[in-house]
Amino acid sequence: MSVHIGSQILDYRPYEKMLKVIDKLIKKIQFKFDYIDLGGGMGISYQNDRKKLNYKKYNKAIKKFLKKHKSKIIFEPGRSIIGNAGILVSKVIYIKESVKKNFVILDAAMNDLIRPALYGAEHRIIPLIKRKKKSNRIYDFVGPICETTDKFLSSKNFQKLNEKDLVIICDVGAYGSSLGSNYNIRPKPAEILVKGSKVIVVKKKQKLKDLI
Repeated sequence: MSVHIGSQILDYRPYEKMLKVIDKLIKKIQFKFDYIDLGGGMGISYQNDRKKLNYKKYNKAIKKFLKKHKSKIIFEPGRSIIGNAGILVSKVIYIKESVKKNFVILDAAMNDLIRPALYGAEHRIIPLIKRKKKSNRIYDFVGPICETTDKFLSSKNFQKLNEKDLVIICDVGAYGSSLGSNYNIRPKPAEILVKGSKVIVVKKKQKLKDLI
């Protein structure tokens, strides 16, 4: 048996309800499942608000379920393990000023991280080097693709940025590179793994000749 109730879940109670539904179904059909895949959906904190799923209460509900049903449990934890382990480092290539806000054009685009364009997801953006001077204007962080959806975030009271500054787009470990594309003939960026003091290039930066 395999179930999936949703994505980016930060409340244990939907999982409790899910287990109760599975319990009723098993009783109704009178069948013993060797394996029950409870799926994934466990969320992470994208807004740095420290919201997280109460795994202890989820664990308690599973143990209660297993007292009735001696099946092996499978999980698909995905995002909850890797989501906040990945970042996207991008360079400011141009700052376009208008009356009310500044457009910060990055060298990263929607082809590198499509979640904001695809379903309005928001990822925190932080400067690589922090400065005390802040801007009271709105910064729109956008890509260079010239699509209306090629936008990452709008932020106010961000520190003052200059061209060639580096910024970090946070929590891209899940649905980041895996959803990346070569849209607009854009080569994919390098993927680098940092483990302790070791730096390993997992994938080299693509070149235009790699796309031909």
